[in-house]
Amino acid sequence: MSQFFLPVESHELAALRQRFGPAPHEHATVTVDTPFLDGDGQLLTTRGRRAEICYILHRGNPQEAVLLHRKTYYPPDAWRLPTGGIQQGESVLDTLAREIEEETSFQIEKGPNPVRIEAFLGVLSYEMFHRSEQRTHTFATWHFLVSAPPAAQPVSLDPDEHLDAWGWCSIGEMGKVADELEEITAHDSRWFHWGRFRALSHRFVKQAIGD
Repeated sequence: MSQFFLPVESHELAALRQRFGPAPHEHATVTVDTPFLDGDGQLLTTRGRRAEICYILHRGNPQEAVLLHRKTYYPPDAWRLPTGGIQQGESVLDTLAREIEEETSFQIEKGPNPVRIEAFLGVLSYEMFHRSEQRTHTFATWHFLVSAPPAAQPVSLDPDEHLDAWGWCSIGEMGKVADELEEITAHDSRWFHWGRFRALSHRFVKQAIGD
């Protein structure tokens, strides 16, 4: 059985590029602090996670609308692209299929609302220096463009996801979504570093898909 332990495994990245075509691997270095990475609702790098997937789901044209979500414990208006943790030993594509089904009830290439992986948009890896812990966390977000049937409506199958609402925005609005995540401290300073971190992936997606 293949083993996957690092946030970005070179053989896994090579296999995805071979299947879907060229895709970028970008890197970001950021400084963060409590409660990001060590507080409730922000434990990104714990519980055996090596990285995460991010799916950009649309129903015909991503330029018109892609799926966003909000969780019950987020500050007001904290909308973002859906993600899901990749566990140690778990592959990126296995995680993608599992998370999409758990969060939306959609299944890849099967079921009443079959979805299709259209593209691998690339991976954004991070080195996050945590001031209070005085150590660096490594992580990565793997991005995929996914299409769903025109009338498909997401329904969460996992109450542990704490999903509060779904929303839609165009790729042209993705920069605004990133801005709002960066400015989340205006609502609740505890989410400041989380918002700055989340904004990075949204800007990556906007650049990858374009207007």
